[in-house]
Formats: sequence, C-alpha cells, structure tokens
Amino acid sequence: MKFRFERFPGFAALAKSTLQVCVLGAALAIPGLTQQTSPPTGDTQPTIQALMDRLAAAELRIKELEVRQSPAMPARTPETPSASLAMGAPVPAAMGMMPSPVVTAPNTTLGAAPAASSEDDPMAHAMEIPGGPTLKIRGFFDFNYGVGSIANPLIFPVVDNACGTCGNSPTPAHSAFQSGEFDLFITSKLSEHLSFISEIVLGPDNTNVFGPDIERYQLTYKANPYFSASAGRFHTSIGYYNTAYHHGNWFSTAEGRPIMYLFEDSGGILPVHMVGLSLTGEVPNTDYLGLHWVAEIGNGLSSNSNVGATGGNAVQNFYSDRNYKATNLAAYVRPKFLSGLQMGGSWYHDGLNPTGLPEVRQNIESAYVVYLTSKWEILNEGVMLSNHLAGTAKPFRSPMAYTQIARKFGMYEPYFRYQYVRDHVSDPVNLLTGTYYGPSVGMRIDFTDYAAFKLQFNHLYQSSQLAGNGLNAQIAFTF
Repeated sequence: MKFRFERFPGFAALAKSTLQVCVLGAALAIPGLTQQTSPPTGDTQPTIQALMDRLAAAELRIKELEVRQSPAMPARTPETPSASLAMGAPVPAAMGMMPSPVVTAPNTTLGAAPAASSEDDPMAHAMEIPGGPTLKIRGFFDFNYGVGSIANPLIFPVVDNACGTCGNSPTPAHSAFQSGEFDLFITSKLSEHLSFISEIVLGPDNTNVFGPDIERYQLTYKANPYFSASAGRFHTSIGYYNTAYHHGNWFSTAEGRPIMYLFEDSGGILPVHMVGLSLTGEVPNTDYLGLHWVAEIGNGLSSNSNVGATGGNAVQNFYSDRNYKATNLAAYVRPKFLSGLQMGGSWYHDGLNPTGLPEVRQNIESAYVVYLTSKWEILNEGVMLSNHLAGTAKPFRSPMAYTQIARKFGMYEPYFRYQYVRDHVSDPVNLLTGTYYGPSVGMRIDFTDYAAFKLQFNHLYQSSQLAGNGLNAQIAFTF
C-alpha cells in the first residue's frame, strides 16, 4: 500500500524533522564518533559521507512532496484514475445518474489557479465515463466519374412508365463527377459478450442534395459461437452479397451492387434491410461442414412500393403499417475440405397490405454458391420473388440472378459480371417492372493498401427501352 503525503498537509514538515534526528542519532551511535576530540578515522569517513548523501536526498524528496501538495496542482489527472476504478471495485448503480468529473490536463505552471471541474460547477454535466467503452470509427468514401445512362453505382436508372427510382426523374445519358456514399462505420465493445455497430451514411441523389441515413445499428449479445442475438436495423440474410458487402464500396470488387441487391431507396425491390431481431450461430458438432443458422423477425418493407415518391421510407424504422411481421430463415456451410467455399440459402416470408389491393403474401427464396481465395472470386446467386394476391390463382414470380468472376494479378484484378432480373410486368407490388439483363466488365487496381481505382463498363438490355451503356471510373478508399 502506497502512503500519500499530500493527504496530510503537516506531515511533510514532521517527517523532515524526524528524519534529521534519526540520521543524527545513527551517526552518534557509530563507534569513533562519540570521541569528540578525535578526528574521524579512514574507516568511519566513508560511512559518514554516505549518511550525509542520504540525508541530502531525503531533504530533496521532502521538498518535492511539499510542492506536490500545493493547492496550485490538480488533485487528479487523466493518468491517475480513482482508487476504486483502478482496483476494479464495483461502481454503484447510482453513479450512472450523476455527472462525471471533468478531467483536465495537469497545470505545469506553479501558482496558477486550478482548472474548474464539474465538482466545482454542478451545472457542468460531462459525458465522460471513467473506464467506459472505447468508440472506434472507420470511414469509407468513393468518388466517381460516370458517362452514360447506366453508370451510376448507387441509383441504377432503370425507368418504366416515367416512374423512375422511387419517384425520381428518369436519368438521361450524362457525364458527371459524382460523390458516392460517405460512410462512417462505428463500433464499440461494451463488455466481453456485448457489442454495438452502426453505419451512418451521407449520400446524394438526383436532386444533388446530401441526405443522412443510419443504415445499420445493431446491439449484439454473443454468448458463445453457437448463439448470438442482435437487435436493431441490419442487412437481411437473403443470399450472400447482401450480408457480405454493406455500404463501403472499397470492400467490393465491382464499383456497384448487382441490380437485384440495390438498396430500397435506389430502386431495389428486395427487402435488403430489416428492423427487428436477428439470431445466428454455428451448429454444434458440425465442424467438418461448418454449418451455420440464421433466424430473423422484423417489420418488413412498406406495403406500398411507391412510398419513396411521397417522401416516406420503404424501410419501416419506427412505424409499421401492419401488425404482421416478416420472418427470414437462412443456413449456410463452410466446409473444411475446401477452404473458401460457401454455400447457402434462405426463405423470407411477409404479408403486405397495399392501398387499394387485397392482402399480398410475399415469399423470397434464395440460393448461392461462392468461392473466395486470395486469387479468385467466384460469386453465383439466384433469388425468386413471389407476390400472391389474395383471391388470385397464381402468384407473380420474379426470378433474378447474377454471376461474377474475378482474378487477382498482384495489384490488378479484372472482373466480369452478368446479371438478369425479370420483374413480372403485371405485379402491382414491385416498383421495378420489366426485364433487365446484360454484362459488365471492369478492372480494379489496388494502388495502395487502403485505396483502389475501378473502371467498369455496363451494357444493359431493357425490355421497355433501348439497350443502355455506361462507363464509370471510381476511386474507393477507407480512412
């Protein structure tokens, strides 16, 4: 246990006097020093000098302690936490309702007035939590130059009957510099089993206005590898791409998402976001196959596909237009016998109540096979979207799929993607109708560890329009 002089203001002077007396008594007790008439011998002289050196060092130490106990110095610095926190003692629950002390840097100027703290000013409510969790922020951004009507990597300009993407006007052939998504990925570990992640994205649209969105927020409790639970807004476990690539284009090889996985506010027709609960984990005793399971329940998308045109949001973050909840079950394997292989599928079910239409039962089945190594990227996915109106004999079925192949050669990674989406023209629920298919070819160049240049050419056949072309150059990076 360390004894602190500054807790007893008069102790330093008393310690100084006591130390001097003790040293003097020790000196008198040394043989030869009791004879006052005899000079010190050669044996006693080094001993006396050592004692005098110790006395001088002790006096210097006492002076330092006296200076430290001066009121001009702050009582606590960031390097000196409270004793209870340093020892790991439990913090009373009531402390969460009290303002934390404002911790200031040490004042190195002697004689200066001490800095004010929340203890002196009860109105100063600091947000600091001593020993609390650490917030980590990672940023992502991409900057583009697009030429042609299908070059934008965020809002794919597929248009039918002048509807546009969620109410936006049709995008003509153009050449423009374009800002991508300014993505702040935030994480914090609250305890050994509890963590939090979120993504705050600022992105522009056809009106040239940046809009902020909290795309993801998940509070996750992970008990063990076999069970974890998340609450909040997350990417629905439909297929592979939607949970592997989120809102940072730097992660993905291509410069944009496939049409089938476009975000809801960019013309997408799948519920790629969900607000609710997500449970996941490994299946015990299946290490050789690497079997995982996922179960999700949430609000589902808005019943009206044109909600974006009226200023709303297809993702029901706060208010749900029905009591019926969407559910999703998924499973996948990562076998040990072939590293890099992942195969899986999912089944999504929801009930919609569109305005002026009978109830709609929506089912979405997906299946995928992907193979990823340090050199190869092979992605294959297929999704079947079915909307069945009550009272009708058959559902409206909309198949969609894509294939993407990439091969790394050092810093260069050429890639090819072919995609197909056929949204039933008579489906009254989906915003996007018609058939869209075509190839994309591109090159990704990782010219540094945390920045990449991408060049991608798209050729898209559209059932309701002439075939379109687009060329997009992109710089994507993390910071």
